[in-house]
Amino acid sequence: MKTFRCDLHIHSTLSPCASLDMSPKNIFLKAQDSGIDIIAVTDHNMIENSLYTYEISKNSNTTVLFGMELQTEEEIHLLVIFDDYEAASVFHKKIYRLLPDVKNDPSYFGDQVVVNCDDHIVRFEEKLLLNSVQISLNDAVFLAKDSGAMVISSHIDSPNFSIISQLGYVPNDLPLDALEVRNKANIPKLMQFIMNREIPFVSFSDAHYIDDIGKRTTELTLNRPNIVEITKALSEMGRGGFHNDG
Repeated sequence: MKTFRCDLHIHSTLSPCASLDMSPKNIFLKAQDSGIDIIAVTDHNMIENSLYTYEISKNSNTTVLFGMELQTEEEIHLLVIFDDYEAASVFHKKIYRLLPDVKNDPSYFGDQVVVNCDDHIVRFEEKLLLNSVQISLNDAVFLAKDSGAMVISSHIDSPNFSIISQLGYVPNDLPLDALEVRNKANIPKLMQFIMNREIPFVSFSDAHYIDDIGKRTTELTLNRPNIVEITKALSEMGRGGFHNDG
């Protein structure tokens, strides 16, 4: 068993709200420099840049997982994370079809750029990614879990795009693996809105800029750095558990 430092909420150049410095190469190098063992690139409703980040990481000790920050029709953000790119790609295709066909305006929202391992632009995504996918919270969570993903409710202490800001509570019957908070000091006041007290808390950077990577991380003790081990470690935390180093 080994303790792994994890930052599983990082945006890249594919998210229009992220800095154009957030290329797969720069994300990987910053994670390495910061001593982070496991990262996930989680762009809005897209997984493409996570593949390039993974390719860069192959000969390193840094594990890169494939993820997205999915926005449901209730405007709730979910971290959906895989350790298998094929499964992530199949899931992404289903989600992309449900994304409204609204064109991005780069001058207003920002560019949505797929960037390869050498920092070269592959393409610009034309659909606006800062939109709600036409899928309910319930259906999104169950579809993701059935597809082999880990599902974490994003920044539940945020006044926007969180399960509590949008619903007012965390339902008891959702098979969420964890609840992400930006500030662990907020946990006591959040407990009244959480129906299932067994769900653990985690914290990640939600980085949109290079210097933010690793500012908030969660430590997990695992046999191997994969989704099965991470979800097992989270389930063993339970009862509002929180393993955090920053």
